[in-house]
Amino acid sequence: MNETKRKLGALDIFIIVIAVLLIAGIGVRFFLTRNSNVNEKTDLEEYIVSFKIMDIRDTSAQNYFNPGTNFYVDQDGSFFGTLQEGLRVSDAKRYYYLDSGEVITSLNNATGDLYRVDVEGSFKVSGITAADGKFLLNGNTYIAENKEVKVYSKYLSVMLLITSVTKA
Repeated sequence: MNETKRKLGALDIFIIVIAVLLIAGIGVRFFLTRNSNVNEKTDLEEYIVSFKIMDIRDTSAQNYFNPGTNFYVDQDGSFFGTLQEGLRVSDAKRYYYLDSGEVITSLNNATGDLYRVDVEGSFKVSGITAADGKFLLNGNTYIAENKEVKVYSKYLSVMLLITSVTKA
């Protein structure tokens, strides 16, 4: 009988090296993620976010801004918060800028479906304050005073001007 010995070729060595590196990579990734806090869930806290909406229909304010209504962030569909009691509705103000730099305001005096109002209120939201002091809605979306956020409910989509963020 003729015995032949098979030698390891370059391709065989290459496959063995790739397999060893792959196994080592999986092991390193497993131990690094297991011992890190990447997957730890941060406990969210309750905050009150005050807002102002300018120049919307009076019928929208009356029919769709009911305490307990849930709103969602338009950008990603995540939960924004629950509308709280104490909604304030006032006649919408019109701002006129004169050539002299002076700003004049007047109230909207339209009637019927054209009657516009400004709405102020607050939401109860969940979030955290990051190490740098910024508030993160749901732990990941940055919101702050004077920032606009587009939100929606079942029947309404509006742009909120955030006026304050305080811990509940």
